[in-house]
Amino acid sequence: MSSDEDIAPDALSVLRRDHRLAEELFAEFARSAPQQLDPLARRICKMLRVHTQIEEELFYPVVGRALTADKTLLEDARREHQQAKESIVRIESMTSENPSFCDEVDALSKRVAEHVAAEEQELFPKVSASTLDLNGLGVALAERRDTLLDVLGLHGDDEEGAANQRDTHPDSGPRPIGTRNF
Repeated sequence: MSSDEDIAPDALSVLRRDHRLAEELFAEFARSAPQQLDPLARRICKMLRVHTQIEEELFYPVVGRALTADKTLLEDARREHQQAKESIVRIESMTSENPSFCDEVDALSKRVAEHVAAEEQELFPKVSASTLDLNGLGVALAERRDTLLDVLGLHGDDEEGAANQRDTHPDSGPRPIGTRNF
C-alpha cells in the first residue's frame, strides 16, 4: 500500500470528486453516439443515487448539527435532491427512443450543476470553517460510497470510466491514488 492510499480523504474532497465525475459523465452524454445514451444515462442515474444517499445519510446530518444557524442551505439541498430523484425516476422509466429522454437528462444536468454550485460556493466554505472532523467524515463517506457502488456493481465500471474521462480531459487534473471516484 502506498503512502497516498494511507491518507484519508476529507469529506469535502470526497464530495468534490463526485461532483467532477458527475460533470464529466454529463459532458460525455452530451457528445455520445445514440447507441451510448441509454447505458450512460443509467450510469449517471446510479452514480447520482449513490452520491445523494451518502450526503443524506452521513454528510447533511453531521453538518446540520454543526451549522445550526444555516438550516436553509441544508433544506435547499434536500429539496434539490428530491427534485433530482424525481428526474432520475423519469429517466430510468424511459429509453433514448423517447423524444423527452435527452431533454430530461439535460434538465437533470442543469439541476445537478446548480446544486453543485450552491454546495461548493455556499455550504462547503461554512463546513470548512467549522470544527467538524472532515477527515473522519470523509472516511465514512468513502466507505459508504464504496459499499453502495459494490451493491450496484459499479466499482470496475467506475474506475475504468473515470480513468477514461481523465485521459480524454487533460484539464480535469490528477486524482489521488487509492481513492474511488464517485
